[in-house]
Order: sequence, then C-alpha cells, then structure tokens
Amino acid sequence: MPARHDIIANQGETLNLHLSYTNSNDSVIDLSSYTAELQVRRTHYSSDKLLHLTGTTSGFGGATAGITGATGGIYLNRNAGNTGGETGGILIVAGATGTSLIPGGKHLYDLEINSNGTVTRLIEGRFECPYEVTR
Repeated sequence: MPARHDIIANQGETLNLHLSYTNSNDSVIDLSSYTAELQVRRTHYSSDKLLHLTGTTSGFGGATAGITGATGGIYLNRNAGNTGGETGGILIVAGATGTSLIPGGKHLYDLEINSNGTVTRLIEGRFECPYEVTR
C-alpha cells in the first residue's frame, strides 16, 4: 500500500521534494536498478497529465507540464541538496516554468518506481497548486 502525502506546489516556484525509500526495518533500499515516474492529473480518470516527471540513478529523466517542456525530474539514490549520492534517496524537482503551467487548484498525483517490470506505487495524494499572482 502506498504512503499518503499531500503536496503544495505554488505556481511559478521550484518544487523540491526529497524522500527516503526504506523497508519495514527502516533500512534504505538501493534504487540502482529502478526508474521512477510521477504524474499529476486533475482526477483519477483524467487522460491529461498536468505534470509528468521521470528519472533514474543517472539523473533527472525529464519533465513536462501540459504540452510545454519544463525543467526537473526525479533523481534516484540522490541526497536532498543534489550534491551527492544517498542510497534510497529520491529527489523530485519541478522547475518554476513547469509549476507555472499547472492550473491552480487541487489535483492528484502518485509516484511509482519500476525495477525490471515490477512497478511499485510508493506515494500518492493531493497535489495542490495555489494560484500565482505575480507573473
């Protein structure tokens, strides 16, 4: 069962989120053989992705917001400051351009990791994007 965590990502601000993936004994899990994907949608049933982030242990895979490119992605086995490795660390970044393209409001997201076809949903929840006034 995935963990539940709500995210507030202000429109036009860079989102930085760091997680540690551990087992039931609180031991970190090496993510070397994994890929990761995070999607934000208006509802569970929406076909449109408001934000799509991907990544591996090699670096940020990519980021898209709507039909326009964005910066960021997911970096596995990385520390919170993005200055070095950390076994089990998951660094999620969505650049200011990408968050400015997410419609204001309350949406849904989840984060999944994949190792050789075995997909695990790690975390899910509400993705709130308060409207930006200064543009």
